[in-house]
Amino acid sequence: MPNTIKIIDSSKSGFRVSIGPRTTDFFEKLTALNANEKDVLLKEAVEVLSNCTNPTAESGSQTGIAIGYVQSGKTMSFTALTALAADNGFRVVVYLTGIKVNLLDQTTKRLKKDLRTEADNSRLYKVYQNPTLKDGSNRVIPNALGLNHKPTILITILKHHKHINELAKLFQSTEMREALKGGVLIIDDEADQASLNTYARKNSKSEDWEDDEFSSTYSSVLNLRAALLNHTYIQYTATPQAPLLINLMDLLSPKFHVVLTPGEKYTGGRTFFVDNPDLIITIPDTEVYHHKYNKLSEPPQSLMDAMQIFLMGVAVFVNIEAKERLLSMMIHADRETDASRKFLGWADSLLVSWTKRLSLNDGDPSKTELLSEFEKNYSEVSHRLKNPPEFSQVISEVSQVIRDTNLKLVIANEKEITWGNCSALILVGADMLNRGFTIEGLMVSYMPRYTAGKPNADTIQQRCRFFGYKQNYIDGCRVYLPNDSIMEYKEYVEHEEMLRKTLKDNTLTKFEQVLVLSDKMNPTRNNILSTDLVRNKMRGWRQMNALQHVDENSKFVEGYLSSHAFKKFTNYGTPDRNHRYIKISINEGIEFLRDFKVANMPDALRKSSTIQYMRHLADNHKASHVYLFEMAFNVNEGRNRSLICDKGRLKINNIFSGRSTNINVKYPGDKEIKFDDALCIQVHRIRLKHESHEPIEWDNKLIYTLGLYYPENFAHAFVGIPS
Repeated sequence: MPNTIKIIDSSKSGFRVSIGPRTTDFFEKLTALNANEKDVLLKEAVEVLSNCTNPTAESGSQTGIAIGYVQSGKTMSFTALTALAADNGFRVVVYLTGIKVNLLDQTTKRLKKDLRTEADNSRLYKVYQNPTLKDGSNRVIPNALGLNHKPTILITILKHHKHINELAKLFQSTEMREALKGGVLIIDDEADQASLNTYARKNSKSEDWEDDEFSSTYSSVLNLRAALLNHTYIQYTATPQAPLLINLMDLLSPKFHVVLTPGEKYTGGRTFFVDNPDLIITIPDTEVYHHKYNKLSEPPQSLMDAMQIFLMGVAVFVNIEAKERLLSMMIHADRETDASRKFLGWADSLLVSWTKRLSLNDGDPSKTELLSEFEKNYSEVSHRLKNPPEFSQVISEVSQVIRDTNLKLVIANEKEITWGNCSALILVGADMLNRGFTIEGLMVSYMPRYTAGKPNADTIQQRCRFFGYKQNYIDGCRVYLPNDSIMEYKEYVEHEEMLRKTLKDNTLTKFEQVLVLSDKMNPTRNNILSTDLVRNKMRGWRQMNALQHVDENSKFVEGYLSSHAFKKFTNYGTPDRNHRYIKISINEGIEFLRDFKVANMPDALRKSSTIQYMRHLADNHKASHVYLFEMAFNVNEGRNRSLICDKGRLKINNIFSGRSTNINVKYPGDKEIKFDDALCIQVHRIRLKHESHEPIEWDNKLIYTLGLYYPENFAHAFVGIPS
């Protein structure tokens, strides 16, 4: 491994990335990786860090995105990045972990373990979980920053607006400002979660996106970034689903991306659903659980089969062949806690019953019947094994396996999971076993979850706890799923591979263009739409509040307007009431929206949803063109509009001029400047009026923003389409 890697691309941050003692120490302890895997991991960490701000600079900001697979080693990637950052002058690294406490604890413990912060490296790293002003962290952390041996401060926090805002206040404290010199690295694990995930369906009934509940998390991230003079914000995600990435690009404006390479022994979607489809077992429709539509009254046969296959798998891979020390089973039935408790009770009763029946004398009818059931299921266990042990040897170990099996309910407020004090572990739960949670040695997954409607692709993927590094026992792995879920996973695998390939081959700008214009790149686009969303949020007139990327948007809009020949709309007598328009193809309309930058939650949701809606209209031959209007095109100084504070957010009061009957020529109002046969985009040149003490001086600032018109007949047409 080289001692120093020089970054010579002048478009990057401009500082040399060095491989120092902390990075070398970290990689030397990665005994699970071979030399090639270590080289790839290091190369990708260097690629990320080389794009970060120079940590010695007084100010600066940068944003990037790192895209991996589910359970593929994203934590290891950003841990390697942490060690590298520590070697190159970053004194503080912040980790925005998941929205569940168990994920916060899991990430914190993993960092401590991999960086050995409580052993050999206790002087090199100091870890703080959810620090606040109230707990005195504004004194403790600055003191640590002042130590002569210069430890790197690692801060893990729950991804919740209260905790993120508390951290922002901590960085704004006098003590921290005086002690912290240089850059801060922010790592947002599962970056698409909390602020974006499943927003369309969950919030579609509200009148507009300004009221959506996710905005608070995103706003708190903005507050944190605003509190730091020099920082780099790296988004880590395994959900490269089209609508989510469009939003990530708008909201957080990444300037670079890295597609992470999984280890050579990674077993992901392709392994299970393409290369080894026999690892997937279909749960009969009658055994698919739902707390409303199919409340099972007794344990289904598929559950009993799955548990027996798991117990015999442990007997083979742990007790007999000694390939593993611990293997796990996951039961994920329904999001309702009562369902998890029901399945836990069933699993417990089955284990107790089987233990008693296996201890009966040979020839006992009950024992004979049970042995016959196990032997039938052993054919499923053994058919992939090269030299399977005899059934008699396996079943003799099953009683021992059951006695060494821990059964654990994983829901909120339950005790932490203890790994390592048993050879078999059965976890029962729902959302706590979802995104980001790592289940050690997961061999059998039983997921009879009933889906009332088609779920979003990212939600499907994040339930893939059965992905990971399982080559050592892949022949024992089984995944039980309803038939509909199997079809959805197969579709998703194809979609994911296509997205990753396109990301590798293109810059972010080019990728976004391909993503929003290509049918093949966007097979799940209608997941973003629902009848409520179209009916409530995408009909009639809506305005955007593009208060970010002002200079970029001005350059883009002015260049666009000057390159097209416009027609004048009806003459209403005065410059501020005279407008002009062009008729463009729907694809050009999509490109215009793509290139118009926004960086606030409501606008980003509106933008990406509108793009998806336009694609839907085009694909179903319900629209072929868009009208784009330049409002008050002769008013170069812009039309005056007030900037107000609404629910804690700055917002343009109203971009649309109203009707007027006090002049010789009556004016119907801006909202009548439209055509009813197509979606209309109004470009408004606005001169802001605002008295404030904001860091940005808004008063008299000239900006461009958009008004969007969704024709009523389009909304009705969509609502009438069967789901």
